[in-house]
Amino acid sequence: MDRIPTYVPNLDTILNGGLPRNSTLFISGVPGSGKTILASQIIYNNATPDHKALVVTTVSEPMARIVRFAQGFSFFDAEKVGTSIIYEDIGPLLLQGNGTRALAHVVDLLMKYQPRLLVIDSFKGIHDVSESPGGLRRALYKLAANLATMPCTTLLVGEYAQGTLAGTPEATIVDGIIELSNRSIGLRDYRSLRVRKLRGSDYVSGEHAFRITSDGITVFPRFVTPPQPRVYTVSQERAQTGIRGLDEMLGGGLMRGSLTLVAGDPGIGKTVTSLHFLLNGAMQGEPGVYVSFQEDPNQLKKIAYNFGFELKKLEDQGLIDISYTSPVELDVDEQVLRIISTVEKVKARRVVIDSISDFEAGTERDSDRFFNYIYSLGQWFKNHQITVLLTYEMSHMFGSGLTMTGRGISHIADNALVMRYVPAGSRILRALTVLKTRSSAHSTEVREYLISEKEGPRIGEPVPGALSILAGKLSNSLGKTQ
Repeated sequence: MDRIPTYVPNLDTILNGGLPRNSTLFISGVPGSGKTILASQIIYNNATPDHKALVVTTVSEPMARIVRFAQGFSFFDAEKVGTSIIYEDIGPLLLQGNGTRALAHVVDLLMKYQPRLLVIDSFKGIHDVSESPGGLRRALYKLAANLATMPCTTLLVGEYAQGTLAGTPEATIVDGIIELSNRSIGLRDYRSLRVRKLRGSDYVSGEHAFRITSDGITVFPRFVTPPQPRVYTVSQERAQTGIRGLDEMLGGGLMRGSLTLVAGDPGIGKTVTSLHFLLNGAMQGEPGVYVSFQEDPNQLKKIAYNFGFELKKLEDQGLIDISYTSPVELDVDEQVLRIISTVEKVKARRVVIDSISDFEAGTERDSDRFFNYIYSLGQWFKNHQITVLLTYEMSHMFGSGLTMTGRGISHIADNALVMRYVPAGSRILRALTVLKTRSSAHSTEVREYLISEKEGPRIGEPVPGALSILAGKLSNSLGKTQ
């Protein structure tokens, strides 16, 4: 199938190559969801004097208003207005209360300009003033019949809430439906796109986030695993953490290409442990990426400096990349693409995500969506033989019951380290145990975990009687939804 590019970053990936040429598509969504911006971005990037675009506006979006607001985006080109892009306003016909007559005028405009692209914005205005569904349906069939004889790709734009477009006359004539939404999540808005229909073509199903900037719309496709698993040789090499005593507990270090969950109480040392894993690897010439949602780069540099590492020097050498995003602004779809892009740029062999607790919050506490993202991302890392540490903050301190991550996340991990505070008389100790290492022997002891600026993190002596405190209700909670 011949396609035309949308010039919307990543949208063509979702559409399996772009918009089917000479098709009719509907862009629907609630007011303010970005429909007109999407249509404008497509036509301004595609229209030329030899391949004109005709934009038919209705009473809900007068021509002058659309042009004025389009000027705020980098894709706007004033020289195209009136030459490559023709604007026609059929608002007066709609004000007369005759949608059928307005559509007939659109057919006349098609014959006059012979455009390669047609946009009707907003089609809902025509729908609302039509005298009858039957009359609108007949007018639509006439429009569709004329479009079928022309090399013209059509975008119908309309304010339809989710689910309200189905069953309307206009839904029956279109070849595809792209639905935009904008909903509030906490303090921010979450914009997403979903392809509801694309006749004669495959597409990436599901909900895809997008962002609107001065450059227009950028889409962040839902991250999915490949249809068939990639065939690769599992490495038998070890990636040592460099933390004294921990590699011995792990049977010589972490298997390369494995995924390790570091779960523990707040302030127990998850960040220090993960940072040392990454920095010790960089000192051996292994590039790494630290993805942080809590500690900003300045804080991480201070922590590293306190332990004798010059993080800035390692960054300048291309051995370390710190990727920070505020948890308040975290968008999981966007973040996954950013992580992969950074990992590929640095050619990282080690990655830390600190923490996936923030990933979970970024998926609106939807356990299925959270699981799907972590699983898909984990498979990508394994396919590329990258050794990964994921930190996770557990609830229930001091042995009142251990709750690991939600649905099956600890199941995805190849290795699991549990770090907890353990009361010992009048003191509180840090304790660590290796809960599991897939395909490898490991220590089953609960040992004290010591952290000092002089010696860094290190494994201490076994902690007598700590197992019952550390484990809590582990057997009932590990890998299950709580």
